[in-house]
Amino acid sequence: MADRRKIGAFYTPVELSQILADWAIRSGRDTVLEPSFGGCGFLEAAFKRLDMLGSTDPVASIFGCDIDPVAFEHLSTVFSRPVDLDQFRHIDFLDCEAGAGWPHCFTTVLANPPYIPHQRIGRQRRKELGARTWGVPNVGGRASLWAYFLAHSVSLLEEGGRMAWVLPGAALQADYAASCRDYLRQHFDRCAAIVIRERLFLDEGADEETVILLADGHRSCATEGVIELGEAQTLAELRALIADWSFGRWTGNTTGVSPAALSLKSGDLGCFTALTEDTFCRTIGDFAKVQIGIVTGANPFFVLPQSSLDPAGLVEADCSPILSKYRQAPGLTFTASDHAAALKKGERGWLIETREVESNRRMSHYLATFDAERLTSIGTFRKRSIWHQPCDGKFPDAFLPVMHHDGPRLVFNVLGCNSTNTVHRVYFRHKANSSDHKLLAISLLTTFSQISAEMVGRRYGSGVLKHEPRDAERIQVLMPELAPDAIERGFADIDRHLRGGDAVSASLVADALVLGQSGLSAGQLDHLRLALVTMRERRRPDRKRVERS
Repeated sequence: MADRRKIGAFYTPVELSQILADWAIRSGRDTVLEPSFGGCGFLEAAFKRLDMLGSTDPVASIFGCDIDPVAFEHLSTVFSRPVDLDQFRHIDFLDCEAGAGWPHCFTTVLANPPYIPHQRIGRQRRKELGARTWGVPNVGGRASLWAYFLAHSVSLLEEGGRMAWVLPGAALQADYAASCRDYLRQHFDRCAAIVIRERLFLDEGADEETVILLADGHRSCATEGVIELGEAQTLAELRALIADWSFGRWTGNTTGVSPAALSLKSGDLGCFTALTEDTFCRTIGDFAKVQIGIVTGANPFFVLPQSSLDPAGLVEADCSPILSKYRQAPGLTFTASDHAAALKKGERGWLIETREVESNRRMSHYLATFDAERLTSIGTFRKRSIWHQPCDGKFPDAFLPVMHHDGPRLVFNVLGCNSTNTVHRVYFRHKANSSDHKLLAISLLTTFSQISAEMVGRRYGSGVLKHEPRDAERIQVLMPELAPDAIERGFADIDRHLRGGDAVSASLVADALVLGQSGLSAGQLDHLRLALVTMRERRRPDRKRVERS
C-alpha cells in the first residue's frame, strides 16, 4: 500500500471500471489505451466489453503502460494468456510514443492516472514536462501528474474518439487544470464531469472527491463548448446518469465547474444568482488586496512559543508578535489579549527579530545554532538577501484564513503584527473608510458570501476548503448602504458571538443586517442556509463509513 501511495496509484474499483468501459467502448473494433493500468481493472473491463461487442481477439485491441513492475504480474492472469510486451510497456507513459507495436492513435482512452502533486514530481522533471505541449497547450510546470497524463493521452486520441477518466476533485478547481478544462470543452462534442459523493479511495488514503470525466467526439478544430457538471451518490446512480446523458435525457449544470454549485437546487441557485446581480454586490478584491503571509523557510526556528525563549537564550524584546495560526484569532479582531492567550496555551507567537543582530549577542548566538547543512539547502533562504530576515515589513490591515473547515472570516489586525503563510494578509485599498471595512467583515459572514466562498474555493482531502489569494479576492459580498452606528453595533455583536464560540448566531446577525436589505423572504434565506450546510457536509469525507466497512 505504501509503495502504491508513493507513486500515486489508487486502483479503480471493479464496478466503476466496467461502468466507464461500457460507455467509452462502442465497437468490437475499438482500440483502447490505458496509460497507467496498475491493478488492471480497466484492462479487464475493456476485455469484457470488447468480447461482448463481438471482438474476435479483445486482447489485441488493448494497450497500456505502467511503471510499477507489480502491475505486469496481473496481466497474464487478467487475460488468461501471456501478453505482448510491445502492447503493454514497462515505461512512464509520459515518455511513451505511438509506434513500435502501438497504433498511431486510439479510439478510446480509459484512465485513472497517478495522483502526484507537482511538489513531488521533482524540479527537473517538472521543467521537462512543462516544456511539452502534446495535445493540450499551457499545462505548465505546476500541474499535478494527472494533468500531463490527460494532455499526452489527448495527443493519441483519434478524431471522434472517447475518453473516460477517474480524476481528483482538483480537476474542476485548480488553476493548473484550467488549460485541460478549456481544451476539453473546445475539442469535444460533449463533456461531462460527474462528482461521486461516495469517497471511493478513502480507505486507501486518498481523501479528495472523485470526479468522473467523460469526453465524447474528439475533434482537432476548436469551438466553444461547455463541461456539464453533475453528481451521483453511488456507482449505481453513476451508471444510470451516464446512460441518461448519453441519450440526451439529462443535461448537467453548465453555469460553472464548481462542485459546490451542485448543492444548490434550482430555486436556491435562482436566489443566489439574483443576489450576485444586485447593485450592491461586489467582491473582496474591490476593497482589498490579498497576499500570502511571510514565508520563513523554517517556522520551528523562526517562530517560537513562549516556553522556547529561555532555552534559546532569548527574551521577548528579541522578538515581535506574529499570528502563526488562524485559530489564535477567535473574533473579528486580533488583539494583544488574543496574542497573550495563544502564548499561554503554548502556541507559537513570537517571530525572532534579527535586524539588529550585530548589536544583539543573544540573537547572534541563537542564529549560530542553525544547522549549517540546512542553511545552504533551503531554497527560501537563497531567495533572501539576508537569510535570517523573513519579515518583509509589510504589515497588513487584516487577515484571512488559507485553509479552513467552516468558512472564511476577515480579522482586523489591531495588534499591528504580521502573519506566517498559513494565514493570508489583507491590505485595504482605501485606508480611511473604516465603516466599509467593518461592513465587509460582516458581509463576509452572511450565508450568501459563505456560499460564494464555497463556490470559488478549492476542496481538499479531510474536507478542508482552501482559498488562494486570487480566490479570496473573488468571494462576493453584499455592501448595502447602512448607517455607521448600525455597522458598529453589528460588528460588536458578531465579535462577541464568535469569541463565545457561537458562529451560528454570528451568521444570523450578519444575515439580518446585510441580507435583510436584499428582499429575500425568510423561506428563501432558510433554503440558502440549508444549501450552505449541505455544501460543507459534502466536502467532508465520511470516515465512519470506511471504519464500518
